[in-house]
Amino acid sequence: MKKLLISLLLLAFSTVTIAEEVDPFEETNRAVYEFNEVIDDNLLEPVSRAYKDHTPDFLQNRVSHFFGNLRDVSTLANQILQFKIEQGAITLSRVLVNSTIGLYGLFDVATDISLTTENEDFGQTLAVWGVDSGPFIMLPLMGPSTLRDGAGMYVDMTSDANLVNELDDVGTLSASAMNIIDKRVELLPITDLLDQSDDPYITMRSSYLQKRKFDIFDGNLPVEKDEF
Repeated sequence: MKKLLISLLLLAFSTVTIAEEVDPFEETNRAVYEFNEVIDDNLLEPVSRAYKDHTPDFLQNRVSHFFGNLRDVSTLANQILQFKIEQGAITLSRVLVNSTIGLYGLFDVATDISLTTENEDFGQTLAVWGVDSGPFIMLPLMGPSTLRDGAGMYVDMTSDANLVNELDDVGTLSASAMNIIDKRVELLPITDLLDQSDDPYITMRSSYLQKRKFDIFDGNLPVEKDEF
């Protein structure tokens, strides 16, 4: 997945323009982007780098696998909603294996026995149902999105919260913080490349939109008319 993100990001460097209707709120989006950058530069990135540099790989892997197992539960629900029966069966097998033999997802035993899946979220489900993406938007603290993906993100976050609702308030906050840090560590190579761009906002926007299109079509991108 990281190689795919990096490849799409590199491709985005060559993108010159995007139609105005894709980002009609660019001025506001740039302001939100700058706000997010301040938070990231002064809090999330330093904490994530310290976590990556000073936490043993064994513990980092346990955290990543635990939250990966939770994402598999969400992926399973979205695969069912998208009528992806075969993929859903594989994801269900992953969840069962990792939740039992893998000790509640702390160990990714499923991948070791070739049970692999691609993440699906509710934004992708809405796209499969025919909902238009709407304009590109920057969400405070959450980053790039579209109107459709923003609605999907709300549903996904609510579902994730329900999966950890057995924890007390401190446990819930701790789990949420670890999940954010784990995701931020995964994005470090991407943001390092973004920092090399002449206009990180444009590069980030192009990369995000390309990746979402790739995800929605499961890598089988339709041939555009202007490609003939």
